[in-house]
Amino acid sequence: MKAALRRLRAADAEAFRALRLEALTQEPTAFGAAVEEEARHDAAHFAAWLEAGLVLGAFAPDGTLLGMAGLRAETAAKRAHIGHVWGVHVREAARGQGIGRSLVAAVLEAARGRVTHLRLGVNAGNAPARRLYEGMGFRVHGTEPAALRVHGVDHDEVLMHLVLA
Repeated sequence: MKAALRRLRAADAEAFRALRLEALTQEPTAFGAAVEEEARHDAAHFAAWLEAGLVLGAFAPDGTLLGMAGLRAETAAKRAHIGHVWGVHVREAARGQGIGRSLVAAVLEAARGRVTHLRLGVNAGNAPARRLYEGMGFRVHGTEPAALRVHGVDHDEVLMHLVLA
């Protein structure tokens, strides 16, 4: 399936909220946010979030949001060269079709000219995601032990970076 990629805007808030909550529910060890916290926010909150930042979405031909990936640039003067890839998720039924790779590639393209260094964190046990990021040039620069505690179990996070310039 060929997915169409585009920036998510306020009009996409309901679909983004639904996909974000689905991701947090199905993959709680992949995200720093908890579904219990984010479920409290309405579509207006997510609409403001989308307008303030850069989140890309992958859409099926019928308009279903299949995946997402975000880019956040640091704002402090001494850190403005650093961007963070966050919130990468593809619906389980749409995996294995290159959508995740397309989303991350689009984030990399959007980052060029904005930042020179990209960073991300990935659960140490998420081998498919690590392979994706490594295949796109990201390299490991450390591990944060016990970065997340989910249902009483600690999960390490692998820290990765990519130099764009």
